[in-house]
Amino acid sequence: MSDKAYVGTGILTPIRKPARRELVKWGRNFNHEHNAIRVRVEHAIANLKTWRVLHTDCRRPFTTFAATITAVLGLQFYRQACIALTVFKGPANSAAP
Repeated sequence: MSDKAYVGTGILTPIRKPARRELVKWGRNFNHEHNAIRVRVEHAIANLKTWRVLHTDCRRPFTTFAATITAVLGLQFYRQACIALTVFKGPANSAAP
């Protein structure tokens, strides 16, 4: 998945608007869904870059590298799940009137 700069490279990209015309409704819907997924990936990459261990050489023994990355990813997914639970306000979480 990428942005419109990579059209024609074989990567999944949004649909370009035709010259002097509007984009059809299904094209707008596709672009919206594509961008919604892509922004989550971009945010995840940006969030992983904030972890200092990914900016420097690995300071742990190489044999523990896989376990370290697994732990970091586990913490990141846990953090995202906690954020999602606090944001979600569905019928099951709302108090009865």
